[in-house]
Amino acid sequence: MLNPSNLTGIILAGGKSTRMGKDKAFLILEDKPFISHIVETVKQCAENVLIISNNQKLDSLGVTRHADLIPNLGPIGGIYTGLTLSSAEFNLVVACDTPFLSKETIDVLIDGIDDGHDGFIVQYEDVPMPLIGIYRKSSIACFKEAIDEGKLGLQKLLATMQTKIIVLPKSHSKSVWNINTLEDFKTIKKLKKET
Repeated sequence: MLNPSNLTGIILAGGKSTRMGKDKAFLILEDKPFISHIVETVKQCAENVLIISNNQKLDSLGVTRHADLIPNLGPIGGIYTGLTLSSAEFNLVVACDTPFLSKETIDVLIDGIDDGHDGFIVQYEDVPMPLIGIYRKSSIACFKEAIDEGKLGLQKLLATMQTKIIVLPKSHSKSVWNINTLEDFKTIKKLKKET
């Protein structure tokens, strides 16, 4: 198992949340904003945690926040910023819209690390999820090349890297719930009340 001191947690919270209509990081679930749930989970696995966002309101969380080094590039820009600022070889990247992400899911990801790959991402029911992944510091060269060439599709970038897909068992379904719309949000709140 990877030592937390060798892993930096990079939380991407810079999205425009256009489908949601409001900042997803601050949606309240179980009396806490999404971003707080994510921070608590990531801190269980990584000693150093960074939030990548321009939103100064996130400074209230007591976690180091950095704006994108190159603005308006989407997730690729956020990951590039995090990798640039990280001093760790391995970097856990998660988005702020998976509030049920569990330490168990991250542990499955960590257990999948090997010497032959630069990126490690989870897949659930045939859907790869590059925003629940671990990226080597050295993969920053691939991100910089994609940015320089204006190729900002994360899935296409991963196809140019040595990327390992780690398939999650069905027991992790809740952990990877991605909340993009108000309907998604209403659904998870309803399901939470019923459980």
